[in-house]
Amino acid sequence: MSPKTNTRSRRMAVFLSIVISVAILIALGLRLDWKIFVTEFGKVRWVYVPLLIGITLLTFWIRAIRWRHLIPSGENVSRISLFEATMVGFTATFVLPLRVGEIVRPWVLSRWQPVKFSVGLASVVIERAFDALTLIGLLGVTISQFGSVPPLVSAGAKVMAILAVAVLVVMIAAYLGSSQLIRLGERMIVALLGKKFPVLAKKLVDMVEDFLVGLRGISSARDLIWSVLWSVTLWALLVALYQVGLWSFGITPSWWVGVTVCVMIALTVAAPGAPGFVGTFQLGCVFALTIFGHTEELAVAYSIVLHALQMITVVVLGFLILNRRGLHIADVAKDASSG
Repeated sequence: MSPKTNTRSRRMAVFLSIVISVAILIALGLRLDWKIFVTEFGKVRWVYVPLLIGITLLTFWIRAIRWRHLIPSGENVSRISLFEATMVGFTATFVLPLRVGEIVRPWVLSRWQPVKFSVGLASVVIERAFDALTLIGLLGVTISQFGSVPPLVSAGAKVMAILAVAVLVVMIAAYLGSSQLIRLGERMIVALLGKKFPVLAKKLVDMVEDFLVGLRGISSARDLIWSVLWSVTLWALLVALYQVGLWSFGITPSWWVGVTVCVMIALTVAAPGAPGFVGTFQLGCVFALTIFGHTEELAVAYSIVLHALQMITVVVLGFLILNRRGLHIADVAKDASSG
């Protein structure tokens, strides 16, 4: 694909994702009774804000600790650098299109610690597999509590299940027979590019080898156990975050409501949308809370408060880290995207 075609495709993807988010926001806005919305918004108990911010930051610290177990020789990687790279990556996701933060995170870590970019990128893939599997478990438990669920949720669960199983298969294959996978990858690359682009082919072969090494990041039963435990802890904290958010509106429902909100948000933000999950985050809250009989006005007000608190916390800290490191978010994203 030529650079011009690639740029055009990226612009089209950005345009479509923004259109989707705007369409969601317009649809929700047209359905709202704005007087009721203002009333619901006025019920917020701001005394809960410090707790919500604290839980948000704790989730990112847990992500950093878990990431350490997913990187080969991760015990030699600084926890602080992992945390800072995680915050910078999520900041990029909040302010830039196409979820570039998934690439920025391993790229900045490779600049701050002795971890190759391709190995870090593979560890992010493994991380997503753990998140998907944990979410599938939560989704299964949540769905069992209801007679029916939105078709979008069912479809999203099936897609995530397929992706999670596919990644696990690759992980197991890489662990049991990485040399065979490397040879297969080399043959395919050489056959496609070796004659016309030998330099590019060599670079891709090296990247494939590093990537497969990265997929073997869970090199021991100990790392596997800790990865599972930290994944469960992370998602338990996310459930707690959304449950405390409900308390901040004066609602004290069953913890099943917090679980459902967490699951629905995770499913809807997986769909294409504007930077920062604007629109898709709100849709997830509406899906979840209306299941329990709450109004759309409450759901939207709740979504704005929770979303804004998370976004402000992440972006402010992310920019502080970038400033301390002497970096600019746009330059980091550009360098990461170019390899």
